[in-house]
Amino acid sequence: MSTLQDQDQALARLGGGGALLAGALFLLSLVYVYGVLAGAGLDVEMFEDQARLLPWVAEHARAYTGLWWLTLLSSLALLPAPLALHDRLRPGGRGVSRVAAVAGVGGVVFGLAAPLVLAAASPVLAQSYVQASGETRDAVEVVGGMVGDLALHLRLGSDLLLGVWLALSGGLLLRLRRSAALGTWFLVTAGLAGVVIATKPLGLADLEPFLAPVLSLAYLGLGAALLRGVGASRAAVGPTRPPA
Repeated sequence: MSTLQDQDQALARLGGGGALLAGALFLLSLVYVYGVLAGAGLDVEMFEDQARLLPWVAEHARAYTGLWWLTLLSSLALLPAPLALHDRLRPGGRGVSRVAAVAGVGGVVFGLAAPLVLAAASPVLAQSYVQASGETRDAVEVVGGMVGDLALHLRLGSDLLLGVWLALSGGLLLRLRRSAALGTWFLVTAGLAGVVIATKPLGLADLEPFLAPVLSLAYLGLGAALLRGVGASRAAVGPTRPPA
């Protein structure tokens, strides 16, 4: 029994620490974009305009790829958190908690793909763009747009799966009366993710910059909650109910 409890506590520490690190790195990436990169001349509207973005990336390749490495590390740090939260919640909602964990891990995997694509492709495309001319430059610009669209859809796929994870987990937290504040914030975050997914591809609104800090706070809150619950066994974290 003690071995099982030790494993539970180790998973909670890993997931809680990872969630805290993910939230901190996510916030750091925002500071990096709106502080460091903006100071170097980057305008967030340039992400939608390859003709402006690629020449800037060619001059600031290391700084630009640094953003995507930060994003990658943030997603990687989050990887154990869905499993740790599932371990805490499954006594009261086995089926729902399991689906939530699968969605959460899937969202993290999608979240790893987008920064890898951008970190690998953007510097190469940027150098090709500034060295090319005429139709060749136009072709590079088209490819850059395709890479950007691919990364966007990977991010939206990640947001969708993370939104499912947060919505289901938030509902369980409220139903099991574990943490009303965290559960409510999870639901708010999931709702905002849904709005971003529905409006961003259609160009109706760009709320993605607002989603990032909201997600960061959700991760920080999750990390703190998991670490506070390290001393509790799985049997003690929620009421005994039939599997959902």
